[in-house]
Amino acid sequence: MKKNVLYSAVLCCAVLSACGGSSSDGGSSSSSGAASTPAQTAPGGVYLGYYAEDPKTNPEDPTLGAFVLNLPASNTSFSGSMFFTYVGCQSENVGTVSGNKTDSGISGNWSGSLDGVMNTGSYTGNYQAATQSYSGTYTNAGGKQFRNLQPCIQYYIAPNGSFEMFAAEKLIPDTFQISLNGRTLSWSSVSGSAVTLVYVMNPQIAQSTGNPVIWQTIVPATGSVTIPQSVNLKAGTEYLVAVAVASGSYQRLAFGSKRFTAQ
Repeated sequence: MKKNVLYSAVLCCAVLSACGGSSSDGGSSSSSGAASTPAQTAPGGVYLGYYAEDPKTNPEDPTLGAFVLNLPASNTSFSGSMFFTYVGCQSENVGTVSGNKTDSGISGNWSGSLDGVMNTGSYTGNYQAATQSYSGTYTNAGGKQFRNLQPCIQYYIAPNGSFEMFAAEKLIPDTFQISLNGRTLSWSSVSGSAVTLVYVMNPQIAQSTGNPVIWQTIVPATGSVTIPQSVNLKAGTEYLVAVAVASGSYQRLAFGSKRFTAQ
């Protein structure tokens, strides 16, 4: 089995530590007395999106996966856990992620064991006010790697990739629509689409500890999918469903998320 379905991969960062000072100079002012214009601080909260392995450096089996961060509201450091597994026959790999949030974006490092081999890397991204999103790139210091876990799976780990995360219920483009009828999820047809990542997450878990992504799948360029009955959606609990539509070269064509309460 090759890496054709990404079961669960997410960076869930709880704010566990903070820098000692603020972004302003506590006691000084300009000699002229003129008030300076404060920098615009990129917003915090739960941001959800996707990561895409670079198909140029990993042409064998590039894939998409869920990417979620719970960012601090102020300019400070943050840290949390990373969860990674490709298919259900593997044990879940748990690592750590740390970083710093500034006026313009985020940057940091990640580390963890991926199927028994320690990997480390870095990421950096900027906030885009027009789309209410963070976008950037990540690298794996170990470079491209092959894993043979037959009869379960064999796959390549890409040496690098990109990511985007959006505020909850943001739709890109604005005409992109998502609807949910029971467990059947539908979304707008997008010209040029080749692959779609769909996942369900619990935003409350994203704000605490644990893996907030409770189910995800990759489907061809289709406009609907049914959440399996085996996925435990607790009645009365609010969830977010996310849809990322990409081209054959894994360029994002559309993304959106929608809140729903399980019945």
